[in-house]
Amino acid sequence: MTLPNDWALHLKNTPLPVRGEVHRRLTGCLRRDEIDLSEIIGWLRRDPAACGFVMGAAARAQRTRGRDAPHSLDHALSLLGIMWMKQTLPKLPVLEDALPDNAQRQGYLTALARSLHAARHAESWLVELRDTSYEIVVVATLLHNFIELALWRDAPELMRQALIQVRDQKTRTLGHAVQAVLADAGVELKTLEHALNGFYYLPTQLFSDEAATPILARQHQTIVLLARRLSFFSELGWYHADILATKKEISELLKRDCAATDQLIHQIAVKTAQEFEPIGLYSSAKLLIDSATPPICWPFPDAYGIDLSRIQRAQFNLAHQITTQKNRTPNTLIKALLAGLIEDLHFVRVLVLTKAANLEGLTLNINKRPNPESYAPQLNLQSNPLLDRLIIGNKALAIDASNRPTLNRLLDADGQKLIAVDCFLHTLSINHKPFALVVVDINTAADIAPLRTIFDYFMLFWTP
Repeated sequence: MTLPNDWALHLKNTPLPVRGEVHRRLTGCLRRDEIDLSEIIGWLRRDPAACGFVMGAAARAQRTRGRDAPHSLDHALSLLGIMWMKQTLPKLPVLEDALPDNAQRQGYLTALARSLHAARHAESWLVELRDTSYEIVVVATLLHNFIELALWRDAPELMRQALIQVRDQKTRTLGHAVQAVLADAGVELKTLEHALNGFYYLPTQLFSDEAATPILARQHQTIVLLARRLSFFSELGWYHADILATKKEISELLKRDCAATDQLIHQIAVKTAQEFEPIGLYSSAKLLIDSATPPICWPFPDAYGIDLSRIQRAQFNLAHQITTQKNRTPNTLIKALLAGLIEDLHFVRVLVLTKAANLEGLTLNINKRPNPESYAPQLNLQSNPLLDRLIIGNKALAIDASNRPTLNRLLDADGQKLIAVDCFLHTLSINHKPFALVVVDINTAADIAPLRTIFDYFMLFWTP
């Protein structure tokens, strides 16, 4: 499935599909003799496609009259009128009919749930700030991933490519990833947004309309941005670096301490999950874990249809092995590390040398290299100053043909055997006291990056 030649025109001519339940509820409300606008607004706020369609239609109508765009859904509906609602809203496409492919539909629904999640958070912050213009900012947050939803409908493979870029840490944010995959497809994101802003009332248009009050515009833009980040990063767990940095920014925005901000965020996440559960929408609240527990590498929701990368699979399995152990000892931790290196990353030639507190040497405890009997069972650190420096400095080192001749001078004959092949050495220390040296054979320089990643991740559990 590829994007239409003129995608902006296609998006104008074919509105995004509305979730079936929302469509049925809206149609039911409009068939009554007396129309309850508050109920209609409630359902519009449950679906970004329906909300964007209404806001866009009202904004276009106002623009033709030389007037300001609507500042809320209530305002938009009052401008459009009852007859327009009755004639137009029931004609919107239904999601379940428009996307019969289950995998594509599930990806769309998960992204839709994220837009709802972001809007719920933005609303709670605006209430905290006593911002009386919160309605339009909530609408803007609800529409923050309009382009992403359009990709799920028109080219889901591109949306999955964007998610994979984030998964593989080729880009930090989903917005930049979407921009990159669209550029590869010949679409410039800013040009597309500019074309659609005149048709749908997207967040970028909100910020333009607020230009007369720049301070307000900047604060609202910050709220939308932080809600967007929070809803996406929380899908990867709630206690990794990106989510913690985002929550700190939210704390500064609200002028509340981090604990109070955490409590508010988690309350909204759980409340949203309770709302999503009966209608089958995904909620990242199920990833909320005790902050004292070492972080686990969470995969993206299954509904996106992308798997973990090789290194993420290794991290996930490593975390699972460690966190399910009743008693964590250095030996059980090292066994979990070896399982990750050998079984998940396929580094099968691994050695582990341990250091006793009262000995000035290293004992070779585990040797997965061919002909293990050819290696000395013990290495004296005084005769191997290279290993001594690694142990004392708690350092890692990659060795290959470029640095081996120099490093061999710092090793005795037994130590030189240890680095006779290309390898990666990493020291493990507990409470700054050296405990072990792990040696992993590598085939190419490309092996170093995943090894550094898995060791860095392992240290989260290793360090008391």
